[in-house]
Amino acid sequence: MRTLIRHADFFDGKNKRLREQAGIVIEDGLIREIIYSGVSDVSLENFDNIYDAQGYTVIPGLVDAHVHLSWHSTDLDRMRLDEVAVRAAKAAEIMLLKGFTTVRDAGGVTYGVKKCIDNGVVPGPRVFPSNGYISQTCGHGDGRGSRAQSVDMSPRIRSGACVIADGAAEMLKAVREQLFLGASQIKLMAGGGFSSRYDPIRTLQFTLEEMRAAVDAAADFGTYVMAHIYTPAAMRRAARAGVRSFEHATFMDEETARVIQAQGIWVCPCPQFDGEAPKGGPEPPPAPKPPNPFDDEYIAMSRDPVQATELINRFNLPIVFGTDVGFSLEFIAAGQLRDFRAYKKRFGSHNGLVSATGGAYELLKLSTSQNPYPRGKIGVLEAGSFADLLFVRGNPAEDLEILVERDNIALIMKDGVVYKNTLPGGGEGGTLS
Repeated sequence: MRTLIRHADFFDGKNKRLREQAGIVIEDGLIREIIYSGVSDVSLENFDNIYDAQGYTVIPGLVDAHVHLSWHSTDLDRMRLDEVAVRAAKAAEIMLLKGFTTVRDAGGVTYGVKKCIDNGVVPGPRVFPSNGYISQTCGHGDGRGSRAQSVDMSPRIRSGACVIADGAAEMLKAVREQLFLGASQIKLMAGGGFSSRYDPIRTLQFTLEEMRAAVDAAADFGTYVMAHIYTPAAMRRAARAGVRSFEHATFMDEETARVIQAQGIWVCPCPQFDGEAPKGGPEPPPAPKPPNPFDDEYIAMSRDPVQATELINRFNLPIVFGTDVGFSLEFIAAGQLRDFRAYKKRFGSHNGLVSATGGAYELLKLSTSQNPYPRGKIGVLEAGSFADLLFVRGNPAEDLEILVERDNIALIMKDGVVYKNTLPGGGEGGTLS
């Protein structure tokens, strides 16, 4: 199957200036060639499908670097695993039809859904799975719902979505088990959280020795550790351990920003607490009442993380787009694209778009031999990339707000297969000019 995209003004995932009026040749799910001159001389008879991109901006398929496909309800403790899996497949389909052709799953039971997507059983994005996220006892990922539960009573822990590890030996076993289950990277809960009842935000979680054990075990398999983390003390400990991706990093200070810059650590700001209700769907359910009154300060700061935004921009820290979407399928549907508004406000349109395309390309390369999709490049538009493309009304590199409205995405292609097409006349199967 050969496809030609004509008259393409496209964003390559990196440079703000668009490449203009190019021809993109797609074969076997990959971009084989980009023609910058002589496009009009290309024989259209050699192509099975032809799409005209005149009037649109073509961009790489979007990457959400922090999702939870199987963490799609606040009522998971009452769901059987087969129900969780079906809902996860629906969540994946919703994400694909929003233009997210790749996601990095930040913890959950996802490998089976990923396999079904890759085999064409259900539609969805490419998935870089972490499998179960690893937590210490009484940590952010300790999935027990009350102090009356023992570990073996928690459905979340029994499912494998949460993995408890205390001490270096247990950490090594937990990491290696997730790698056996197909993890492309490892997710640690390295500090307190908003949605967990028994660990205040400011708590430090995992000792330096425990985190180093995780980093070493992951590195032995050619991959890296990402960490749920909020406070400067937790971030500095994780940096010493060799963690390569900080999820949230909301309360960083200047000393921590300098460490992040020096070590080239990726930051996934996840602006899901920006205080704006999603349009077309319900508000996410409130987190449990904080067990520590000092958390009130952190909750207020998280609504508008001015200091973190200023430091990320001043030190030019590498960022990726991530939403942490979950709570419900309705919230995923209503809220995922919405976070582009927050990224525009905090980092500017061009940097925000790079964070969901070319920046993600660089981050995902850290999985090296654990990369489940080595055949093509992800997040960039060049020869050798997967044919994951969007046709967008307007130029999101100049105004990222465009992507907030899903109707502005006229065509969604993944692996050369079109999943959405609202082009005039469909734009397929003939000579269009």
